[in-house]
Amino acid sequence: MSKKIVRTLFILSLTLLLVAVGIFGYYSGYNYVTAQNERLNSLSRQIELEGKSPITEGTRDSIEIYIPRNSDMDDITDILSEAGLVNNKIAFKILSKINGFDGNFRSGTHYLLDNMSYDEMMLILTSKPDPITITFPEGLSYSQVKERMKKAGMRFDEDILDEMMKRPNLFIDYDFMQEIPFYPERDWMMQGYLWPDTYQFDVNESEENILRKFFDNTERKLRNGNYYERAEIIGMTLDQAVTPASLVQKEGPMSEMPKIGRVFINRLRQEMPLQSCATINYLREADGLEPVLWVRNSDLERYQDNPYNTYGIAALPPGPINSPGTVALEGVLWPATERSWAGANSYLYFVAKGDGYNDFSKTYEEHQEKTAKYSGAQQTN
Repeated sequence: MSKKIVRTLFILSLTLLLVAVGIFGYYSGYNYVTAQNERLNSLSRQIELEGKSPITEGTRDSIEIYIPRNSDMDDITDILSEAGLVNNKIAFKILSKINGFDGNFRSGTHYLLDNMSYDEMMLILTSKPDPITITFPEGLSYSQVKERMKKAGMRFDEDILDEMMKRPNLFIDYDFMQEIPFYPERDWMMQGYLWPDTYQFDVNESEENILRKFFDNTERKLRNGNYYERAEIIGMTLDQAVTPASLVQKEGPMSEMPKIGRVFINRLRQEMPLQSCATINYLREADGLEPVLWVRNSDLERYQDNPYNTYGIAALPPGPINSPGTVALEGVLWPATERSWAGANSYLYFVAKGDGYNDFSKTYEEHQEKTAKYSGAQQTN
């Protein structure tokens, strides 16, 4: 066989090989792109159906990624690179622009897998993070609010949150903050203003954002309820209304709150101690003790020098003891009147009956009789 023929066969074989490789490469690349598109479309459908990413903390081998607020593309790329999810920052940035993801990334906590394509990561990072939903009922103290958040899995720094709760000057952009007086003996300066409601938080929500979510809601509710205007009309500051409202919240059912509010106002006008069991129970709970239905002499002795002991001072305590609800606050701002409750302006006392309700009295002698009656019945039972 001549050299020419050998050369021709070699060239032909090489050409066929290159064509075969090309065809194989084309189909392999096509199949890879198709598979990637199918994965991306499947992920997109899941997110659209569930309203959130299907990858969670419980997903096997998931990697937690936290995107702080106001993070730009460089910040996000660095975070992903440090987590070992992006090995080519330039390619990731270019793809995010080409595919329209740039500028749409959502702050918060996301979960990714290390075998995800860049497109899949971007799709998840532009989806709403799965929030933690927490309901805070009326009457919770700041300490109880913290406990609910911790039990729900939130990861805030308790020391930072505590420090912020002592410094209303950090949140002076809210109107109600400007009415909070400074008392050195006030436990938590903003206690009482964590409006009871249902909230959604990121598991890694910053301490400032946690408080601002509460305060945004508080300011909105105070404005919508015309509480600022009402407090001014009756000669009170908002804080002077929220503080007794926090006592009202603990002293009886909603149906009795306007009456309890009236009794407290009557006593304040006569410069009488409020003598609220709620403040004693607030101190007991802070000491890890169970609340009581009727205050004991031992409690009065234990807390005789505490400014929150309303049996020892003829004034309001230094601040609210919890976050009161709408009915309790309105029970102070719009208390029972002579029109709705005959003799309203004369009632100065009430005692727990043991069934969740109270019995009201105008005189000390009448109050003493009822106290003996109900406490005696409870002891008998």
